[in-house]
Amino acid sequence: MSKIPKIIHQIYYQGEAAIPQKFLPYRQTVLALHPNWEYYFWDEQQCRSFLQENYPWFLEVYDSYPHLIQRCDAIRYFLLYHYGGFYIDMDIEFIKPMDDLLEDYELIVSNGCNNAIIGSIPKHPLWSKVFQELDKRKSGISRKYNSLFVTMPRYVCYTTGPFLLKDCFFAEKYHEKNTVRLCPEYIFEANVLSEINGVIDNLDGNKVSYSIHNSASIWVPSYYKILDKFILFFLNQYQKIKLMAPIKKK
Repeated sequence: MSKIPKIIHQIYYQGEAAIPQKFLPYRQTVLALHPNWEYYFWDEQQCRSFLQENYPWFLEVYDSYPHLIQRCDAIRYFLLYHYGGFYIDMDIEFIKPMDDLLEDYELIVSNGCNNAIIGSIPKHPLWSKVFQELDKRKSGISRKYNSLFVTMPRYVCYTTGPFLLKDCFFAEKYHEKNTVRLCPEYIFEANVLSEINGVIDNLDGNKVSYSIHNSASIWVPSYYKILDKFILFFLNQYQKIKLMAPIKKK
């Protein structure tokens, strides 16, 4: 019997009626392939009421976030701590049900600790560490992540998103615990390049994948998306130049 309860949480702050049309088919795959799971949908009012009732000490930090996505990030950790189950982003489309992934694990995350999909038992100790870090990082980005290329998305990832989750996960060495399932990227992201048995492949629709992450990133302003593409391009070019440069003999 699985330790992680069969509960699915999804959040769209503007409310169920405002879910963009393109997300509705993705949501339908979540529901259709998990008919025996409980489904909890959370909007902005429900999220704040949940915190007010159960974790009022966090409201000051929660309300101080300048970006809505930071509140969406933070609340998912509290929902998983409180109820357990799986948090799933609205842009994730399922290919097959997750039931056989659960086994007797207490925590299931994707490699890289993408917080778009996470499974957990209630009261898992990782979340206590995450809560501490949310409070520490409320004032901004640290030297570790600071650079010339700090952008709004990077700031969000550090203060509430995948950078924070990854730091907490590896600091507590959860990747070494047999109660934790650290999934290869292709398990939840069938449309990304992945390596299996030494072969790089795009596994879109592959039998080993459970879902496709359509990566809408609607919270990222379009000019940041363009800026990030330019930064990534120039960093890649810089790395190529370094690799091609002749090695100087001592």
